[in-house]
Amino acid sequence: MYQPAHFRCEEFAQARRFMAEQPLALLVGPDPRGESFGSHLPLSLLELPADGQGQPAWCLEGHMARANPHWAWLAGLLQAGGPQVLAVFSGPGAYVSPHHYESLQNVPTWNYMAVHVYGELELVDEVQAKDALLKRLITSHEPAYAEQWRGLSPDYQQRLLGAIVGFRLHIRRWEAKFKLSQNRSAAERQRIRAAWSEGGHPREQELAAWMERLGL
Repeated sequence: MYQPAHFRCEEFAQARRFMAEQPLALLVGPDPRGESFGSHLPLSLLELPADGQGQPAWCLEGHMARANPHWAWLAGLLQAGGPQVLAVFSGPGAYVSPHHYESLQNVPTWNYMAVHVYGELELVDEVQAKDALLKRLITSHEPAYAEQWRGLSPDYQQRLLGAIVGFRLHIRRWEAKFKLSQNRSAAERQRIRAAWSEGGHPREQELAAWMERLGL
């Protein structure tokens, strides 16, 4: 990802928060012909036991339909020593009018936020492990539904679990780009943020909230 220094986010806590708020990711990897293939999937962060250096380890977990051939292609790719898998999280984006700027010698731009995560894929296809994975995903999005899931008939649960393949994406590298007018003056940023906060589209209000959160 093209990363001008002033738009780069280097705090993993901020990237984690962004991924939690924008969980629908694009999981990208090649098909058998080497062409790009993407699956749009909600992914959740899971903290794993610390590594040998005592540093926390993180993964993304999710699932896809067993009928989707992508999971098998990615698993085969990594088993063969191929490249890491990429998950792209995209957030709100909005047009920035030059009328917010102090000089007429300016042009429009587009502000946006994105996080790229790279890592190895681990399949989770054992029934109990998939059930636990689903329960974690339910808990993160609709805790009240967990009781309903547990109350579904065993046969129905087994059919649903058999129709999906779970996976973990072990994070080896990440990069975040928060393009929020950091290259503009404080007065210009304030005008942009105020306009978006007071009467903007919901996606503009989201960007304004992030500008305030980051002290912009």
